[in-house]
Amino acid sequence: MVALPAADTLAEPQKLPAKSAVQDYFRVRTAELTAGQAARQAVEVIHRGLVDLRDTPLAGSDIARETAAMRQVVVDLAGDDADLTDDGGEGVEPGLDTQADVPSFAPRRPEDMWLARWITGHHVHVLFNVYATFALRSANQALRDGDWPEATALLARTTVYVQGFPAARAHAAALPAEHYANAVRPTMVPTVVPVPLSGSAHVEYRAYRKAVEELIAALPEPIEQLALRAPELAFAREALLEADLIEAERHVCLVEPVVGSARSLVQPPATTDNAVSVLRAMRHKRAAAIAPYVRFKDSLAKVLRDG
Repeated sequence: MVALPAADTLAEPQKLPAKSAVQDYFRVRTAELTAGQAARQAVEVIHRGLVDLRDTPLAGSDIARETAAMRQVVVDLAGDDADLTDDGGEGVEPGLDTQADVPSFAPRRPEDMWLARWITGHHVHVLFNVYATFALRSANQALRDGDWPEATALLARTTVYVQGFPAARAHAAALPAEHYANAVRPTMVPTVVPVPLSGSAHVEYRAYRKAVEELIAALPEPIEQLALRAPELAFAREALLEADLIEAERHVCLVEPVVGSARSLVQPPATTDNAVSVLRAMRHKRAAAIAPYVRFKDSLAKVLRDG
């Protein structure tokens, strides 16, 4: 493993301005970085995420997808030709006890661990948002340039990140609902923060959503047509859009256990919706939007008509 040089350390990142109240709350900052600085920031986020994953009650499928997306970050930073299995000839022989080399961590109060997890999981989520946006923008440019093989490969990379979105969100939310309601949720409304926090203020996720819209604009053919002349590209687009829909579905399922029937932090008291119903409507809208581009369409109108 090659150590990152100290010169790649970002000087006083806490002094960078936040671009939204959400960035400020989650201690996130975005800025133009050198390749070395970007690598160091990504590695630090991944390291904190992996350390917390050791004690996180998370489904195996979520762990697999979160770590797969983490690995994709490393691949994208190191380059496609990098050998990530090379240990420099210092691998451990089978049967040797490696526990002596594992650092010990002092036990923490559960409440401290839960709050740290809430922040750490969101850092991982933001990291995936950023790298998914980079990959998808590159895919869109490849489509505009007529380079379909490159676009197909980039869409596949984007899908790995998007599959990591709900896994990272589940990681962040792996805390008791009572603790979330009593200790975490109150920190996301005034007077603790200037304005109530909302998912719509996630700068990095909004950039990803815009890139998805640009993908559809760059490749508007229905799947029945595109699959006949460019099947790999058609199915790569489909896989990404299906992962994007699953992300919306998982959001509903992750929010309901911790907020129940409560309204979101930005909904007025008189609204007839609550947080879950709004997320569910967003999921339905997304399903309708991608219907022309996937083989197995989700038609609520058809279900209602046919019973």
